Amino acid sequence: MRSLWVSLVAVAWAAGIEEEEDFAGQSKALFTHAAGELHCPDRELVHPCVDHLKAWLENKTDTTADSALRCVRRVLNASDDFFTLRNMTHLLLDLDVVQKVFDADERDGPFVMAGLDFGRKLIRNSECLADFDNLNDMQCRCPMLYNKILLLKMKNLNRTEDAQQLFQEAKALAYDGVTPRQAGEAVPWTRMDHTPQIWLKGLRAMPVWPRDTWDTLPICSKLEEHYPVIRKEFDEVSKNSNNFQDAYRFLYLNGTWDRILLYHAKKFTPECEELFPEFCGLLKQWLPSKPGIPYVVDQNEQVMFLRMTAGTTVETHSGPSNNILNIHLGVSGDLPNARLFVAGEEYKWEEGKVIAWDGSFDHSVDCVHCQSDRNVLLVRYMHPDTTTEHFRGVTRTQFEEVPEDLSQPPETIYE
Repeated sequence: MRSLWVSLVAVAWAAGIEEEEDFAGQSKALFTHAAGELHCPDRELVHPCVDHLKAWLENKTDTTADSALRCVRRVLNASDDFFTLRNMTHLLLDLDVVQKVFDADERDGPFVMAGLDFGRKLIRNSECLADFDNLNDMQCRCPMLYNKILLLKMKNLNRTEDAQQLFQEAKALAYDGVTPRQAGEAVPWTRMDHTPQIWLKGLRAMPVWPRDTWDTLPICSKLEEHYPVIRKEFDEVSKNSNNFQDAYRFLYLNGTWDRILLYHAKKFTPECEELFPEFCGLLKQWLPSKPGIPYVVDQNEQVMFLRMTAGTTVETHSGPSNNILNIHLGVSGDLPNARLFVAGEEYKWEEGKVIAWDGSFDHSVDCVHCQSDRNVLLVRYMHPDTTTEHFRGVTRTQFEEVPEDLSQPPETIYE
């Protein structure tokens, strides 16, 4: 396996970083777990230009900005190294940090624009494209992941024309490798607001699932039926704010959005068992919803309470796979003044009522008009059209191994 350190040294040399600078000081992590700056427990990325960028962050002047940007642009122009392109994309687009850094003050500033350029170059990188050979349809492939990331960033910057152009480029992407992919097959998205990085074929796609479809979503009626139990336990637990943990801090600038996680990666949490004993007992009867069918990602089915304070705005984002539905139950608080947007349409929560929607569509939430907290229950739920046939010929998903009896060659081809 290639040494990341050797790769970064080579890139720094090619980028023309001044000889008098110690490159060991350049290729390190600008943000670290030790400082509590990252939300991804398995990733602490090293990259060039750390000293230049750190100098700018500590003293934001035209001189330090110019020096940092010149270093960043040298690396962008000279490097074709996969790790450097990926790591600089993550860094400059604030993908891993707890608090926004480069787009906090100037959302479409030069550092963010450079991050988009790194991402575009990454998508065309041969090692990124090789994921079409090395990974299956149930795994997260580099071209789809970073096209999605760049699209979301452009949408949140209101750069609609850039997003439309990138979407067309993604749709036109073809791959001539061991496993050739034609345009429209490599990236199978059909609309610009529906761009999950993992795409299962043959699934119904509806931004919001109306009540007359709930015969295939039994969790919806069960949540409404047992709302009194859910509300009773939540009211008691929510009296202690220490029971909540920050949720998706990288998706918002101001306010508070926190959660109590009850079920994740096929496991019930201690909070579920200890804080919500009655509701947890019900969840154990309902999840997993399709026993024996593998999860595509760790959040294929997930349960949490989400609390949002007044004034909070969460930017447009979307889920990782089109086989996950979001089931929201309005619990308490200022639900009438909170807003949910899915695929451009606005929806409202009501106490004891469910909204069933597809989290792989673009969505955002806000509480800018709220007078108090907004509390909802989120159940991520496997798409009812997911069947064993989707896993024929697949040995593992992004999350787990596929049992051998399911991974036999396909008998059904989904168009």
